[in-house]
Amino acid sequence: MNSSPIGVFDSGVGGLSLLCELRRLLPNEDFIYYGDRANAPYGAKTHEEILNISKSIFDDLISRGAKAIVVACNTATAVAIEPLRSAYPNLPIIGIEPAVKPARLSGCKRVLVLATPVTVSESRFAALLRANSSDGCEFIGVPCHELAYMIENDKTSEEIEKYMSSVFAPYKEEGFDGIVLGCTHYPLAKNEIKRAAGESVHVFDGSVGTAKRTKALLEELSLNSLARKIGTVEFISSDGSDHLERFYKKIIAVRKSNPIASR
Repeated sequence: MNSSPIGVFDSGVGGLSLLCELRRLLPNEDFIYYGDRANAPYGAKTHEEILNISKSIFDDLISRGAKAIVVACNTATAVAIEPLRSAYPNLPIIGIEPAVKPARLSGCKRVLVLATPVTVSESRFAALLRANSSDGCEFIGVPCHELAYMIENDKTSEEIEKYMSSVFAPYKEEGFDGIVLGCTHYPLAKNEIKRAAGESVHVFDGSVGTAKRTKALLEELSLNSLARKIGTVEFISSDGSDHLERFYKKIIAVRKSNPIASR
């Protein structure tokens, strides 16, 4: 069981930002990355559709021997994580959540939490914001209708920055000093988001915390790999393309060329 792979799934390329953190913390683990590009974007689907899709992907990853599954999608986590845990009680399941707590602890006073429309409408998301809206820190959920689609389809930096400027425009007058990236696609456009928001605005990403939680849970359950070799990654895209692997290689190349800016 220790040598079995960890399953990671997202609606597309977004979860690759989390995969990078998982591989950094767990270099000896093997991974299966499932990108559901055929059904993307999840942010435009109903709760029932997201749950049914998630269960189908879980069954696929389990059939491939996954010892644990990381839901690298904020929308799927918000909608389906509890039903999934009930449906697969013996499987370690780790979901990703927006980095709201780190933003609060940073001392920021007014924080925009960027997410898909479905995530913003979820009670789980609203409860997370309420629980952390204290100590003089205000959190505001901001639906980004187009951002995940733009990243998935390789829109230019100029197009993304222009779109984000329009998203931030209603909040500029009162101001904001923090942004939480509430979708795993969004870190892939971190530079464009930061330019649109202003260089003084702090940006928070939940991938690091999720990777740490995955590592701790595997060790707690004695499921961590004992291998001394560098682990592998198998990419599966529901649309049959090689887009995921090409996008991943591009991310790795950027991180190697500028490791500080990429974090």
